[in-house]
Amino acid sequence: MQRLIIEPFEKPIAQIKKFKILLFFVGKFVYSDAINCISRLNQENFNSFFFTHKVYQRVLILFLISLFSFNCSHFKSFKRIESRYGRSAPVLSNPKEAEAYPELTERNRLMGSLSPERTCYDVSHYNLNLNIDFQNKTINGYNSITAIAINDFSILQVDLGSEMNIEKIEYNGNELNYTRKEDAVFVEFPPISEETKFSFTVYYNGTPRVAPRPPWDDGFVWETDKAGRPFVAVTSEGLGASHWWPCKDHISDEPDSMAINITVPSELMCVANGQLVDTVEKSDDRTEYRWYVNNPINNYNVSINIGNYIAIQDTIQSLGQVRDATYYVLDYNEVVAREHFKEAGSVIRVLEYYFGPYQWWEDGYKLVQTPYLGMEHQTAVAYGNNFRIYDKSKSRSIYGFIDYIILHETAHEWWGNSITACDPADVWIHEGFGTYSEVLYIEYLFGYDLSIDYLIQKRRNIGNKKAIVGPRGQNYWGFSDAYNKGAWIIHTLRNVINDDELFFKTLKGFAVDNAKSIVCTEDVRDYFSEKTGIDLISFFNQYLFNRKVPILEFAQQDSTFYYRWLDVIDGFDMPVNLFVNKVETRLIPSTQTQMLDIPKYATVEIKDWEYLIIKKENNDLLPVGITSSE
Repeated sequence: MQRLIIEPFEKPIAQIKKFKILLFFVGKFVYSDAINCISRLNQENFNSFFFTHKVYQRVLILFLISLFSFNCSHFKSFKRIESRYGRSAPVLSNPKEAEAYPELTERNRLMGSLSPERTCYDVSHYNLNLNIDFQNKTINGYNSITAIAINDFSILQVDLGSEMNIEKIEYNGNELNYTRKEDAVFVEFPPISEETKFSFTVYYNGTPRVAPRPPWDDGFVWETDKAGRPFVAVTSEGLGASHWWPCKDHISDEPDSMAINITVPSELMCVANGQLVDTVEKSDDRTEYRWYVNNPINNYNVSINIGNYIAIQDTIQSLGQVRDATYYVLDYNEVVAREHFKEAGSVIRVLEYYFGPYQWWEDGYKLVQTPYLGMEHQTAVAYGNNFRIYDKSKSRSIYGFIDYIILHETAHEWWGNSITACDPADVWIHEGFGTYSEVLYIEYLFGYDLSIDYLIQKRRNIGNKKAIVGPRGQNYWGFSDAYNKGAWIIHTLRNVINDDELFFKTLKGFAVDNAKSIVCTEDVRDYFSEKTGIDLISFFNQYLFNRKVPILEFAQQDSTFYYRWLDVIDGFDMPVNLFVNKVETRLIPSTQTQMLDIPKYATVEIKDWEYLIIKKENNDLLPVGITSSE
């Protein structure tokens, strides 16, 4: 397949693609230079800038300098890569035994199902108001919920962690009766008619759960910074936002807007989602920070971050416009953050190139330093990667010079925040596309070959122990293979389409056409099928609803190449490309052995770097009495 060639006018950094090998070795220096270029440019003035500033010469000079500065530490890093991904690395396989899905608990049934008590109303607005007590690690306040009745009802379900205390629930000035079961709260209303707009308020307090291992195991994070001052944050994905604030805690229902009003000691600052619209000084030496989200937001993205923050103002070039960005970091990190966060401009620009406009400029773009690694909190991306990229013991990076957290968590502003899965079981839509965003970022900056190297590293961690899309309606978050296998499925889809221009047009179209909406796996399938004219039912059934990766068995004898699928569902008909003496040929295998005429003793390469498949030589495919010529 001919790879899509990006014209320099559209993709400035492609001008230096011919230096991609040099860039790999001097990545820290050239990448930083490229980031500065991209952050300052728009498409209209790039060409004149490029030639007047002689980027080619600068790259060449950097390379020559690197020949003298290249030292043993670089070779040691390559040795670490070899050790991690060498001969002892895991091999892609289909385990004989499937891994069971978690047993359905009563809590997960209540949290995961769309019962009549949930589907009877649609939330339009939350107004969350909280006081934070650092000394006792408690919170107290209220949330006013505005909603539309979808049908007539008298009982609805709202959710709040069972360890939190409900003081009262009010509707039209009257207290309502309620019952609690696990984290579900069933509230009794006077009869509410279909299409009625109504509001009720839950007053509560308590000691929220402390996060054992954020962001993977959720809760509040009560830490202190290096100066011994309070440094507090919260994570919710997986556990659910209702562990700390009352809401309709299902991923499929997002409010159209939200107010987040948090009161903290005046020496601290609270950063939340959206725009800071006001600060109010209280009489008890406390300050209320009022944030407002003007767009839909899923519950687990709602966050508060509290510390001795300073605000760094920046601008980002976005599709020909200059947009504001703000970075909130602890005061002693201002200098390092000003330099390190320059990467955000490049990340936004590249992601907009592939997926269309960033959807949240009305609410801003923020990076917020947190006491945990990171999280995709909408318009307030959590960053705890220590402003380091080479020190793998204290940070996560890609090839030592791309900050993983800035890239991956910002990618979620498209995949997870703008486009949200209809059920936690479909979370691969967030993580698979988020991880493939990393691949495309590398491809954009350094070319297709290096992006394939990155993908191959990701393939080593695929488990295939259970289907990516698990049981819906059970609060099952299907994270296990969502990242790496999800990315590989998208890459495989790209090569099944076999037309980069069509693939990228469809990819961007899906992101734009489904912006700020809820989608299921079937919606992804149907959109790509419609736009490409390819029936993708068996493809999605094999890769998303079945745990096993297709095995392509093959054998070669003289002038014949034999092949067939193994471990596939009925009707699986995915094509595969291969090279025969470096000439590309497209096969459509089935479970029946097929033959391809080839030149005698030809060199055949199955392009398994373009498909998530297991290739397996099997001489049993040869006619009886004939041995392989491979």
